[in-house]
Amino acid sequence: MRKANAVITALILILFILHGVLGAFQMVGAGGTAHKVLARAAFTLIIIHTLIGVKYTVDSLRAIRKSGVSYPGENKLFWARRISGAGVMVLLGFHFGAFTQRLDGALRLAHFDGFKLAVSLLLVVMIAFHVITNVKPMLISFGIRGLKEKVFDILFVLSILLLFMAVGFVIYYLRWNVW
Repeated sequence: MRKANAVITALILILFILHGVLGAFQMVGAGGTAHKVLARAAFTLIIIHTLIGVKYTVDSLRAIRKSGVSYPGENKLFWARRISGAGVMVLLGFHFGAFTQRLDGALRLAHFDGFKLAVSLLLVVMIAFHVITNVKPMLISFGIRGLKEKVFDILFVLSILLLFMAVGFVIYYLRWNVW
């Protein structure tokens, strides 16, 4: 199941990058639609990924309960991954709500206010944290060697893309409220 989860994670990352970059272009006024199909496919994979993560967490909690020892210091990264994943799920709910609203039976964009901007930027930060803490195990599960160089390269490119997405949210906010 770990290998399947690694494949799902890689697909989520690819779909997230496509959705985020296309969405950022759309928010700054330089692109078409952000392709709902990408978002729906990513969300479906995220649900599967979350269920697998919940299973691993329950298994770990059972092992802790059985052994009677939790080793909190040694498991900080494990819990950081779980907590950041849960945070991403909560913020995804807000993100979905920020960009989908039914008015008079049709989907319409709702006013993009300061709260939606703050939640959107927090989502970008939470995704960054979640990916940063999980990219190394994903690469290991694919048997990729030379991790130091590859992890740095991946995180550098991802940081640039996440920054572009964050800027897209800020410009979108400004377009709604200032310009």
